[in-house]
Amino acid sequence: MNFADPSVALLAASGGDTVKLFDVSGKPGDPCTLSYTPSPGTQVNSVKWNHTNLVVASAGDDKKISLWRKNGQSMGTIPVAGTDSGDNIEESILAISFSNKVSRYICTGGSGQVVRIWDLQRKRCIKWLRGHTNTITGAMYNCKDEHLASISLSGDLILHNLASGARTAELKDPNEQVLRVLDYSRISRHLLATAGDDGTVHLWDTTGRSPKVSWLKQHSAPTAGISFSPSSDKIIASIGLDKKLYTYDSGSRRPSSCISYEAPFSSLAFRDDGWVLAAGTSTGRVVFYDVRGKPEPFTVLRAYSSSEAVTSLCWQRSKPVLVNESSCTAETALLGDAVEDSILMPDPLPSVTSSSLSLSTAVPSSRNPGRSGPSLETSSVAATSSGFTSSMLHASSAEETPHRTHLWPGGPLSRLHAPRSSYNFKDEMEVFSPLVDVQPITPTLDKFWDDPDRSKKEHLQLDKKPSSLLFPPSTRRFPFSKDGGIDHPIFDWKPSSTSEQVLISLSP
Repeated sequence: MNFADPSVALLAASGGDTVKLFDVSGKPGDPCTLSYTPSPGTQVNSVKWNHTNLVVASAGDDKKISLWRKNGQSMGTIPVAGTDSGDNIEESILAISFSNKVSRYICTGGSGQVVRIWDLQRKRCIKWLRGHTNTITGAMYNCKDEHLASISLSGDLILHNLASGARTAELKDPNEQVLRVLDYSRISRHLLATAGDDGTVHLWDTTGRSPKVSWLKQHSAPTAGISFSPSSDKIIASIGLDKKLYTYDSGSRRPSSCISYEAPFSSLAFRDDGWVLAAGTSTGRVVFYDVRGKPEPFTVLRAYSSSEAVTSLCWQRSKPVLVNESSCTAETALLGDAVEDSILMPDPLPSVTSSSLSLSTAVPSSRNPGRSGPSLETSSVAATSSGFTSSMLHASSAEETPHRTHLWPGGPLSRLHAPRSSYNFKDEMEVFSPLVDVQPITPTLDKFWDDPDRSKKEHLQLDKKPSSLLFPPSTRRFPFSKDGGIDHPIFDWKPSSTSEQVLISLSP
């Protein structure tokens, strides 16, 4: 194994309805240290490690955020099951992301077309960021937690200011391609990358109105993942259904390298050292590359069955918030020891004494390491092309303030009345009312993308590339069977036989 310092971190992965944690250090035995199913029969679309490296958050078609400790204890779900707080999610979630400073705040986006920000200390939704008119496929904080960027099937890129709650920019993909993947630089606060169905990768400086650099139709099929190197915002990697992994130098208009593989890629994650890449495939494997070395994988992990795509990958952090894992409470494991309000995340809710998250020592839905989940549907995408439009939006000042406290002028006290249970805010976000109900609009997607000719390579003429490619609304991943183009619909999931996770070392 070529996992050099820093010490190897655990890798979280999702495929089908199952989340798995892998120790890829090459130790003898099964590398899968934990396997669990948040909601049997429903697909997991996104996984993220928290800041203490002790808790994994996942979300998908089950319409909730599931929290699990790496020791196998369930920490429940957000929204909390059995409560009627007005926070219920009636949408498939495609993307989740922790804020960069603390694990208290996590955002979600999906078919409801609204980005929600959740306070995990209070277990409530505290902000609704509106503006999209189609399914949200990506949402992420910038490195300073000042802005939150989100993308959608309509090709929109919207930036919200987290301090004011206002939309600071609403940009459009120059080709109006369906946008699938998004990543912010961990170093530059205004630098982000997007990619989508026509294979074009854009590098944006969000202070401008158009992409800084564009790699036009770099992939000959939809792009399935994009990632900045954590150690340098000049290095970007992308993967696609064309079975290729590209690396880019942001100062050049040509890719730095191109690596081909035997199966379409479906997910991507840089390790914190900025050199090791983990790339999930539609055939259930995770392929590892060192961007400094040869353009070939040095290790392959059999993570899921060949009929399941690896829908999401996330490495543990190299510099986690340190807590005593053996004796800390569930809330400390999730939030760390010092729970403070972020200056850039105004807290709209009154102070309350937070209660510890409940732990479940019996985990009925967890699985023994090495078991595979159900098969996954073959996905597809639709792309369009049009001109570039962009508009800068201004903050709304039409905020209604709740009842304010007035000083008692003297005399007898009148009868006290309870305040109103909900407030009527007129700004676009309605950020300060946790009771506002979001009415989701789930788009109907009735076309599916098939790869009619797998023998086509990157030398295809641009006008020969697929022009009608479409994902199902609940996923952006593309599992393919080993024997060709046979679909594996989600609604036809069947239990598969136990498959052993194996690390295959490809280096001498």
